[in-house]
Amino acid sequence: MDKAFISVFDANIFLLGLDFNLIPSTIFTTPKIIEEIEVSKYKDKNRNILNRIHAAINNKKLVIKTPQKKYLQDVESKATITGDYNALSKVDKELIALTLELMKTRNEKVVLYSNDYSIENVCSELNIHFESLYKKGIKAKIMWEIFCPFCNSLHKSEDLNKRCDICGSKLKRRPKNNIIY
Repeated sequence: MDKAFISVFDANIFLLGLDFNLIPSTIFTTPKIIEEIEVSKYKDKNRNILNRIHAAINNKKLVIKTPQKKYLQDVESKATITGDYNALSKVDKELIALTLELMKTRNEKVVLYSNDYSIENVCSELNIHFESLYKKGIKAKIMWEIFCPFCNSLHKSEDLNKRCDICGSKLKRRPKNNIIY
């Protein structure tokens, strides 16, 4: 493993309860990722994790940063191309954008850790190095198309989970032409 590198963590990685002292890199994440973990209905369950997060912030092991808008636009553009646009939350897009920004502005290797297949798929399209923990990651990049399962009409990637304007069925996604890249 490279001496100088940066780790970027998704909420699902924090929720594994890792000991940050065992991770040799500086860890970055976005404010919204921390907000996801601090949700009141999980606050008691996540108390130990939150204590570790706050200690890591105080020790400068964990850096909380909001990505610049231009990187978020790049991520949204690629997510539209791959068909992952509506499969990703705004928080997911910000996390990928932060990783992209760190890649472009730091002279260090950057690795995004997530167990989310759509995040991994967009990272693959952006040439972002990603890893999953305790789960198999994606094996290949998939280009998705949004379609109506009833009338089989095709739609824009932003329309995932909306209703078909032809027949009213809920739109879904499938691999485009059944080709995995």
